[in-house]
Amino acid sequence: MILISLAFSIFLYWLILHNKKNEPFPKGGLVRLLFAGIVSVLLASILTFPISGIFLMARLGVFSNLSVWLQAVNEGSEALTKLIQEALSTHPETFLSNLTGMFFGAGLLEEGLKYLTCRIAVRKEGMIRTWMDSVAVFAVVGITFEMLENVFYGVDSNLISVIARAAAPAHFAFGVVMGYFYGKYLLTMDKKYKRLSIAVPVILHTLSNAFAQSMNLNQFFYVLGTVSGICRMVLSLLAVFIVIRWQRNRTLDIAIDR
Repeated sequence: MILISLAFSIFLYWLILHNKKNEPFPKGGLVRLLFAGIVSVLLASILTFPISGIFLMARLGVFSNLSVWLQAVNEGSEALTKLIQEALSTHPETFLSNLTGMFFGAGLLEEGLKYLTCRIAVRKEGMIRTWMDSVAVFAVVGITFEMLENVFYGVDSNLISVIARAAAPAHFAFGVVMGYFYGKYLLTMDKKYKRLSIAVPVILHTLSNAFAQSMNLNQFFYVLGTVSGICRMVLSLLAVFIVIRWQRNRTLDIAIDR
């Protein structure tokens, strides 16, 4: 199953990098981008659990009734289990709680880490010579993040789930969007595009995950989550075709003076 994820990732690497064969990244540039993707996914996997835990405790009222929870902890596991069950029934999961949790625990965290690590990786002169290079560097980081994430998820997933995740390379699409706007910023030096380069992927990622996590709330959110999943797959495939078109027509082969 892991090989399926790797096969999709290899195709995306080829899609981005075959266009760079005539003007490759500076020596060590690709390694820097791969390392950026590895670091971002490792940091995300470490930070996501405490962040998710903090938001779960906030939803259950741990911080607002800290003395009650501390008392339950002192009384033992039976009292704590009873309090958790009561809190879950009185503070049920909502779309707003999922949206907030996914904003900080997925959208902002993962997209922010990819953005920061990629920015550090491209500080070397010659990494971004054209607008298309900007798309390429962020896409490579996104592909690496996606590949490792799929490997982690794929260990205990069934074949259909693995194929579905691999066939909808959202992190690649987010990287394309991020690189497009960041390249636009480098061309125009308009900070609006710099803000969009991080804001748009964060919003897309947050909404996609929040809708997916809310599918069990009711029938409305089940339908909405299904539609969101389809849109995520369409966006991912659209990103592939757009990159192919950009490369074929040399649309973004515009030199950037840095």
